Amino acid sequence: MMTSVEEMIGQYVNAWNGNSEAEFQREFSKCWSAEATYTDPDFENITGVEGICGLAKGSLEAYPIRKFSIAIAPEHHHHVGRYTWKVDLPDNSREGFDYFEFNDELKITKLVSFFLPL
Repeated sequence: MMTSVEEMIGQYVNAWNGNSEAEFQREFSKCWSAEATYTDPDFENITGVEGICGLAKGSLEAYPIRKFSIAIAPEHHHHVGRYTWKVDLPDNSREGFDYFEFNDELKITKLVSFFLPL
């Protein structure tokens, strides 16, 4: 079980660095609630652990060499927060920020991702 929001978001971001469907399932289930939703400029209605794992698997297939990290630590209050992330790809890097909501068990229940301009 997560002990802090910072640990929860660290677990979530690191889960994106997985290399298999089983690894995605194991790592996302630690920080992602069964009813959680994910939305970004290209996707909506991604729901639950299976949904986020499918999205991560697609990311891995598109970019087999990538590394996600936290660029600016989460700020949070009243079960909501935000943080900035970075992904390093072979030929460039990209940043974005996420708005998130979480429950008392410190699992994400909603995440909306925004990409910064290239």
